[in-house]
Amino acid sequence: MTIAVDFTAPALLALLLLVLPPHAVMQTAAAGLVHEAAHLIAIAALRRKPLSLRISAAGLQLTAAGTAVMPLRTFAAILLAGPIANLLCAGGFLVSGMHGAAAAHLSLCLFNLLPCRSTDGGTLLYAALEQRFLPHSPELPRRILRLLCTAAVALIALRMYRTGLHNLSLVAMLVYLLLAEYLTD
Repeated sequence: MTIAVDFTAPALLALLLLVLPPHAVMQTAAAGLVHEAAHLIAIAALRRKPLSLRISAAGLQLTAAGTAVMPLRTFAAILLAGPIANLLCAGGFLVSGMHGAAAAHLSLCLFNLLPCRSTDGGTLLYAALEQRFLPHSPELPRRILRLLCTAAVALIALRMYRTGLHNLSLVAMLVYLLLAEYLTD
């Protein structure tokens, strides 16, 4: 398996260390490790071969062999394993009174379900849209996902503005999602 570290990963880590207390950074990193471990377990359970692990500002991105020809159900199981693991951990930490750890896992779960191609939910939605529309209109899946991603980011930003939430790391992630959506093919 190939492992690559994108230049954005240390930049995000430095930013997080500037704006968050160390224990919050550790909780976020632990939630990310649980998330990717769940993907890896799903890949192994479904007898797929992991090809690469890329570490970037968007987190860890695990790639399995044969995703282009993989049945959508199998691909969905692999993609949803991470958010489901984070959701289960969030519930366990919440019950045990560890609210910071619960928040880190829940945040990662919800973030990864956003409809942007650099998230698990967006990757799955894009694959489903491709399966449905690619033979008839090759550009439609990308256009639909860009519209959904832009709408989701705009709604989150509007909610942040209306509630007075000032979270630099969340703003940076929203900007990253939009840039990744519009600057990649």
